[in-house]
Amino acid sequence: MDIFLSGVAPEHASALIAGLLALIVIPFATKGDPVNRWAASLLGFAAAVHLFLPFGHAGGMTVPYLLSALAFGALAVLAHLGRAWRLGTAILCPATVVAYLIWGGDIDQAGILTVLAVLLAGAVMWIASFQAHQATNAASPAVGHHHCDQHEHIARAQAGVIMRPLKENRGASAAETKAAVELFQATVSAGTGYKRLSDALAASYRYPLGNREGMDVHLEHPEFKKDGRVLDPERPEMLVYAIEGGKATLLGVVFVMERAGQPGAAPGGPITLWHAHNLCVSLMPPGIGIVTPYGGCPSLSITITIPEMMHLWIIDPPGGPYAEGIDKQWTLGYHREHGLAL
Repeated sequence: MDIFLSGVAPEHASALIAGLLALIVIPFATKGDPVNRWAASLLGFAAAVHLFLPFGHAGGMTVPYLLSALAFGALAVLAHLGRAWRLGTAILCPATVVAYLIWGGDIDQAGILTVLAVLLAGAVMWIASFQAHQATNAASPAVGHHHCDQHEHIARAQAGVIMRPLKENRGASAAETKAAVELFQATVSAGTGYKRLSDALAASYRYPLGNREGMDVHLEHPEFKKDGRVLDPERPEMLVYAIEGGKATLLGVVFVMERAGQPGAAPGGPITLWHAHNLCVSLMPPGIGIVTPYGGCPSLSITITIPEMMHLWIIDPPGGPYAEGIDKQWTLGYHREHGLAL
């Protein structure tokens, strides 16, 4: 501690103490979502440091410091209240880091901690976005459900998810409902051949890069992805399994189009809706990832859109077989009851 404090410029001591106090007090004063609590703490730290920096820096930097304190403080309050803080953080954090690099001069421990807090606040925002993206369990209209609100459907899409807009706001017709039911039944029947994970692997389905355990392990068939067939229950491009505890459960399939921008067939109308994903590709680690919470990619990366896809669950999850995702806890319970030994 003495070594750390010895590196703090005397004019920054009060700012550092104020920031550390904020970092200690705010988590106890903030309730609810852990992500919001972390964000409020880190943003509060940055606000407190910038608020007290003018006491050691008389002159031209007083106004910028106070404006930064006001901005970080406002975002901390929004995070504390559980309101929209991510967009402001996405703008302010990189701007602050750039400002420190340009005008920061010799940065001591107080400056280093402030930069770290700013970077961590941005990281919390990205992690929150990734978790929301992974854990989305919003349901698409179930088979036989005759109400479909286009705006509700678009509103629940996560960042980076592109929902094809409906041509008109209406429920599924009787013919569309029948087609959706028939597609579901045919997929369930064909899926019996892949109940065991070993059967899928024997049929040339392969693990993609990523985890081989979890509640949504996707296996891909390289040949089926380029065979020109659309919505073929006998040849789904992907299979989705829950794999854990020495057991595997076939949850459903994913139909995937061959080319990005190519629309998938929707025999069930608003029931059988397709979606695509935007990904960020960069030469910097990790190389590929999801977009920010606001649909864009970070600097020095490019955005690519992958082909459209549609999930069809052969079990009976909340929201029906055409739900966009399944709640992880529900899946875990189903897997533990119905999973087959590997």
